[in-house]
Amino acid sequence: MAIKQVIKYSSDNKYFAGFLQAMMLESGIDGSITQADGSIVLRLNESDEKALNALNALTSKYLPHSLFLGDIETLSVETHGAHTPFTSPTYNIAPCPKCIELLSDPASPFYLDDSLQCNHYSNVANQLLADTNYYSPHYSQGSELLVTDPSALSTLFYMTEDEMKALFSIEKPSLKVTIKDETLKEMSGKNFIYISSASSVKSSLVALNARESGIKYLFFQPYNELKVMVVQKNSTIIRDTKNIATSLTNLDKDSVINRFLNIAQEAGFTNGALAANLSRKNGISFILSNEMGNKRVVNFQTFVLKDVLEGMKKDATKSKLLLNFGKVYPQIVQELEEKEAYDLFETIAAILELSEKSFEAVSDKALEFRGNGGLKIDANFSDEGFDYASFLGSIMSFKLANTDAHYLAYSIFEALGDMSITTINQLKTKFKVNHFVMMGDMFENSVLYSRILSKFQLSNPYFPKAFALDD
Repeated sequence: MAIKQVIKYSSDNKYFAGFLQAMMLESGIDGSITQADGSIVLRLNESDEKALNALNALTSKYLPHSLFLGDIETLSVETHGAHTPFTSPTYNIAPCPKCIELLSDPASPFYLDDSLQCNHYSNVANQLLADTNYYSPHYSQGSELLVTDPSALSTLFYMTEDEMKALFSIEKPSLKVTIKDETLKEMSGKNFIYISSASSVKSSLVALNARESGIKYLFFQPYNELKVMVVQKNSTIIRDTKNIATSLTNLDKDSVINRFLNIAQEAGFTNGALAANLSRKNGISFILSNEMGNKRVVNFQTFVLKDVLEGMKKDATKSKLLLNFGKVYPQIVQELEEKEAYDLFETIAAILELSEKSFEAVSDKALEFRGNGGLKIDANFSDEGFDYASFLGSIMSFKLANTDAHYLAYSIFEALGDMSITTINQLKTKFKVNHFVMMGDMFENSVLYSRILSKFQLSNPYFPKAFALDD
């Protein structure tokens, strides 16, 4: 008899199965391992109790979590099958836990050896992946935090168990978390920050030396990044320059439609689908794929601040609002008129009087609100496009009413979520489509992400498992 384990794995990346293969070989277990069609399948000879116990001990000690790991089903089968060894490409991921142990063990021949090259992923080549990051105890604008002492996590940050699993997963992504430690808040001037654990030989050694010196964290400006968010047990890749996310197949010349088609294919949506794409770079659009083809059925026009202000001045109601707003906040209106190149979220940040003018600043401010239910921000569109003037006018009106900035920022993302749901429902009825994809890096904001999950839950919105949300 044999044990068969079917491990759901949403990525085609081979390193997880490669590490399992290395553990099988070390344990001496007789068995086989294959990876195909979204699953890793192990067949193990259960008659060799000693080898089976050895494998269990190795995997319990060393096998890390993976962002792509799903449910595991264990069955009894007749035979374990013949093992056909396979190799894995070398990915831009951290050395495996066994190698990290070798780096930190004074009795190891690889103790503090910065030339150590991990091949426990069954990787083809022993490549030493370059880490060009500079790690410093001093914070600078845009810095990410390297956790050097994992035992200090609970005192430094508010994190869920799922976020911790993702942080120390085999992929070692960057996660935005809430800062608990007052010293860190004061140092960074932030309530939220991207953090990561050691993801290279260099950063592992840096972390080890820092930890031995009593330093719990360091800062760095990331050269390559794998940004991930965890919302209600959903791990979603926001952006990836490490090539860990699944590469896009060329299905359409339009890059946004192409990403949508790849995600729809991943989801198994073969009979048509709609996508809501909320992207800082590519704008907001809604895309349809059906038997007639693939196209953007709603595409919001580019935001041009100068044109929006001119439109407000020409409208009787909005011109009065702008005039009144300028009397109370002349410095904001002056800034908007002088900064014609501001994008939508830079403009919103200026209206909210945030020190940093960016999407991230508005997003972080929204996360500060801990209540439920936002204000009704106008987020409407017509055949002429999105009504940016009404959108900004609504924000200005609530600003004049002395609404707290964090409540207003929260309401903005909630409004974008509600607008997306309303639009998709209209398109759903029009085109008779029942599959829905969510994409675009605005979903980095957990208020927006959670709004879709809670208010659109019955329609089963699909966020990509192995693809990134955006370029």
